Formats: sequence, C-alpha cells, structure tokens
Amino acid sequence: MLQSKFIRIALILLFLTGIGIFADEGMDWIGSFSSGELEMSDETEDQDTVYYLWQLESLKKNIAPRYIRYLDVESYVSSGNLMHRGILFTYNGLRDESVEICGSFNNWECAEMKRNQYGIYYTVIEPNQIKENYEDDPVYEYKFRVNGLLTFDPENFDKVEDGSGSYYSRFVLESKDTDRQTKTMVLEDSENEERDLRTVKFQIYLPHAEVVRVVGNFNDWNPEHDFLKKDRKGVFTLEKKLLPGEYHYQFIVDGETMLDTYNPITNIKIDTNESVSSLLVPERNYALERKM
Repeated sequence: MLQSKFIRIALILLFLTGIGIFADEGMDWIGSFSSGELEMSDETEDQDTVYYLWQLESLKKNIAPRYIRYLDVESYVSSGNLMHRGILFTYNGLRDESVEICGSFNNWECAEMKRNQYGIYYTVIEPNQIKENYEDDPVYEYKFRVNGLLTFDPENFDKVEDGSGSYYSRFVLESKDTDRQTKTMVLEDSENEERDLRTVKFQIYLPHAEVVRVVGNFNDWNPEHDFLKKDRKGVFTLEKKLLPGEYHYQFIVDGETMLDTYNPITNIKIDTNESVSSLLVPERNYALERKM
C-alpha cells in the first residue's frame, strides 16, 4: 500500500515536470488578481499557463469567462485525471444564498456553482458542446440564476437580447489546447454507428512525427492497412469499426514501434514476446437511436 502511494506521488511529480509546472510561467496564478489586473486570453496551444484548484477557490473577485487549464491533485488518486480543462464562469454572490448557471451547454438546466470563502461562485464547464452535425459548437450562451431569478453576467460585455426584455450572456471559444494525454477509446456515439460494431478511436499526440500507423490483431498486424491522420495540433487519429472483444495493438511511428502512451493496460504478444497495448471493446448496452 505504501509502495503504491510512493509510485503515485512519483508519477504526479513526473507529470508536473513534463508540462513545465515548476517553470515561472507555470506558477502564474489568479488568486490575488482583480478582474481589471487579470488580462488573460483564452488558453491556446502555445500558452502553458496551468492553475491549481486552490487558486480558483481563492478568487477574490468575479472575472469574465475564459478557457483555462488547472490541476486537481486531490482528486487524482480516485479519478486518475490530474489535468482538467474548461471554461471558467464566476459570479460575485457574497450576499446571495445560491447561484446557478444555466446555458446551451446543459440544455438550459440550471446547475449549482461552488462558493469560495470570498463569496465568489465559480464553475468550470468542459468544452464539449457540439452541433447536430457533430462539429464543435464554439458559442456558449448562458445566464446565472441568483436566488431563483435569472440574470446575465455583469462581467461579460458580450450579451444578446433574449426576446423577453432581458439578455443572455455569450462566450465564444475561439480554440482549445491539445490534450497531450489523448488516448485511444471506444466511442459511445459517432456519426455512423452500426448495431453489432463499436467505433474505436485510435489517437495519440505526436507533434513531431510524420507517419503513424496502427497494427494489431484486428488487421493481422499488417502495417499497410491503417494509417492515422494528423491534425494541425499534432494529434493523430483513426476511427475503426470493431466487434466487441479484446484487442492488442501497437503504433508504428516513423518506422519505430511503440506502445499507446496513455493506455496503461498492456499484454505480451506470444509469438514475438513483445509488449503490446490492450483494449477491451464492450458489448453495446443500449439501443441505437435512429439519426435523421
């Protein structure tokens, strides 16, 4: 048990070192700044500012919404996720008993916001809003519900008439940074789902690589079958239909074989005695909805 704890701590320190959290820019924080002093643009790929959860809990003034990255060390052991990303919304509710946020990102169903010791309510919304055609929807419309009454965000100058004599606030997410922990996963839904097959999204962040292929027992380990496509942020992806079952695979990166970096489950390929990544594709446990 003690050894496992030391391993977790070592992994956290290794991760922090890898993202440069101990560098000067990594230690920037927002806890003591007023909204006037904090001129922070949306986080983009070339910006490495990372905050801590306690810094959000130490905000002394509400600020305009913005895209941030932050570390939650306390929840890492239980969730396995250290880095979090999302849009930060805040409201100064020192004299208010409850503040909720309602928006297009949660079907306008109001959700509670956390209140810190200075009376600032805050929440971080994951930037996963999509349109009907499965493209990212960058326009986040929202209102606050303060003590049961709806109001717009006083710190956000971008507001639009709501047709009832008031306004709703709007935040446009111009871009979001690349998740360097991008991992292979079984999608719950995709544009073209089939009844007996599941969609597996192979993906890996390799900005300096040129050609990435995936080989496994699903394609007889043939390196000429499945090539991943690289986007402008350096993420290689490939969606593939597979039957439920257990699969073993490797990536071939510019001719060199490697495991899936962020898949901790590995196995041994019997004929070559090589380490391979393992992925379990489960049976679908829900009925497919027909798409129009």
